[in-house]
Amino acid sequence: MEERIIDDEYGRGIRLKKTKDGYVDVTDELAEDAETVENEELEGDEVAFEFPMFDVDDEDLVGLTPKEAMELKRRKEEEAAARQAEYERLCKEGETLLESGSFKSAELKFENALAIEIAEEKTEASVGFWRAKTSDFTQPDLLVEEYFEAGVENLEFDLGYKAVDVIREKYGAALEKRRAEWRAEEAPLAESVEGVQAERREYLKGRVKRSAIGFIASVLPTIALIVLTIVFGLKNFTTREGTYIVPTVVCAALLVVAFILAVVLTNKWINDLRLHAANERLSSTEEGERLLEIRAYLEMYDGLLDVGEANEEE
Repeated sequence: MEERIIDDEYGRGIRLKKTKDGYVDVTDELAEDAETVENEELEGDEVAFEFPMFDVDDEDLVGLTPKEAMELKRRKEEEAAARQAEYERLCKEGETLLESGSFKSAELKFENALAIEIAEEKTEASVGFWRAKTSDFTQPDLLVEEYFEAGVENLEFDLGYKAVDVIREKYGAALEKRRAEWRAEEAPLAESVEGVQAERREYLKGRVKRSAIGFIASVLPTIALIVLTIVFGLKNFTTREGTYIVPTVVCAALLVVAFILAVVLTNKWINDLRLHAANERLSSTEEGERLLEIRAYLEMYDGLLDVGEANEEE
């Protein structure tokens, strides 16, 4: 009985044995009893087939022989190893530049490292890049400003969760210091802006109430005069004496006056509503815009320091 053994690196295989009756018995080499099956009825040649198991894309294997597939796998592994070595080299050079204070040059090194495709998360390059960009986190606002619109969630996704954890652990003190500076600027400004806003709110609330009363007081007579003018005007067609001509003219004249007054008072009411709405928007004043900007910084720092829930409780 002959047996052909193929290199184990091919992976899983099967064995074919021909029986006395001319049938072919198929055995999976991974089966538990594959090594213990013995049958006196089996005779003839035994052939082993191995099926390669690769980590490359299926499309890359189309039309390749097992030998060519193994060669492709080897080549891809060599390329991945070369990329990993280049990544590590750039990170090492970037770290050296960081230690010497050459932040701009270090930023370029880490940026090139981030552009290299490797299997693992690029934590070292990500942390190094932002260390260089923020001058070793002496200017952490540069990181925060980059993700004002995107938010902390996108920051964590782009930098990598491990990288953000490293930044929190190693540079949390710098982040907390800058957050405290923003908090110190926010407190007096918020007191001033919100105090003035509350005063204007009370004043504008009274204006809106008075203009709303004037609006209603002008609209109701206008509607009544419209109805009377139409009614008297139609009645002129029901009599020959012209009994309703004078009432129609009087009502029409009063309607014109009432309509003009209603337009003026309606415009006043709408303007008061606009002023009241503008007062509720902090962005309507320069001080309010500055307060919103400071709070945006604080929100980002809270997310970076993972203290959002604590602030909500406060």
